[in-house]
Amino acid sequence: MNFLLDLAIVTVSCLALGLASKYLKQASIPAYIIAGLLLGKSGLISFESYDFIQWLGKIGVILLMFYIGLEFNYKGIKEPRRLFAGCTDFAVNFSVGFLLGHVIGLSLVEAFILASAVYISSSAIVISSLIENKRLIYPEAETVVWLMVFEDIILAILLVILTSIMAGSLAMIPVSLAATLLLIVFILAFIRRLSNFIAPLFERDDEIPVLLIFALIFGFSALAYLMGILLHCHISEVIVAFFLGSALAGVKSFRKLLGTIISFKNLFLTIFFFSFGMMFKFQLAALNSADFVLALLALIVLSILGKFVSGAIIGKRLHGSLETGLRVGAYTTPRGEFSVVLIMVVMEIGVLELLPSIELLLALVVTYVIILSIVGSFFAKHGNMISKRMMMGFNKLMPRAHR
Repeated sequence: MNFLLDLAIVTVSCLALGLASKYLKQASIPAYIIAGLLLGKSGLISFESYDFIQWLGKIGVILLMFYIGLEFNYKGIKEPRRLFAGCTDFAVNFSVGFLLGHVIGLSLVEAFILASAVYISSSAIVISSLIENKRLIYPEAETVVWLMVFEDIILAILLVILTSIMAGSLAMIPVSLAATLLLIVFILAFIRRLSNFIAPLFERDDEIPVLLIFALIFGFSALAYLMGILLHCHISEVIVAFFLGSALAGVKSFRKLLGTIISFKNLFLTIFFFSFGMMFKFQLAALNSADFVLALLALIVLSILGKFVSGAIIGKRLHGSLETGLRVGAYTTPRGEFSVVLIMVVMEIGVLELLPSIELLLALVVTYVIILSIVGSFFAKHGNMISKRMMMGFNKLMPRAHR
């Protein structure tokens, strides 16, 4: 009964804060993290229940990556203009996070983790903002959507590299990459080979389609775990889920189950953000530290500027318009679920004692995600106004530069 009480506290608190964030037209991700922070620090949730809540949250991450894989399109990868946009976004924003991490004294691995978290925008917030604010008709909308797709690709690569570094030595990176690639090829071939067999199962009106989905997800995740043990490396199950989703996207009858997948994903992902917040019991002294505040402010300002710089370059090259590029920068400012996923994957490997400044890094990322998900949502919502104001400022300073 104590366990049911804990679940009631989790769901009711998330419901209340989720409704409040929707009413205020803000992103709900920080609301769920804050709920976890407050309840985790209060001690209302028992330790035994927390383990199960964390396990449910992990399912949310897997379903998120599975859903993204379903929406993933390989066709645009080789298109030069799109490739330029994705590489520019990565080069500018990853460099910002890595250099700042180095400046504030993080180790190379910690700076790499920080850069990964800073680089990746929140697809959920970005795409939702485009839809809710009716921006899909704008010429840059396709570019923004492609940047989210490109970041998904880079996310998979970053997860492989991070898990390899954290699980062993740098020498294990080729082994992990090779093992992950082998498993991805096997998944793609397996689904294609058996598509005629599984397609009719997805058309049934009973519980079999949902059971089949979870059997495939958990089955391949277990295979990844066993391969990792055998090869003494770590293969992330979220990467497996991503490519399993991309493989099943080719099975036409599967599309009718998207609504069910989204419902499960939303439920478990909410629990994931709550459990993420519960993990961190910040010391007020650390948050009030001048060094921490300065590092956080620098991280926020530079990461926002980074998105505007990369957006301006992309806008000039792809659309011939600096103002369009500034809108791209505004739309891609929000950070959220993927920054959290990266940190959680690193923490699950269990060798955090090897990182000398891990507490500073975690505090930075958690606070950063909460602030940038709120501030970024404002930028995404008012991207048109912000880009116009910035252009007015540029034209006053350099009246001939944009003619």
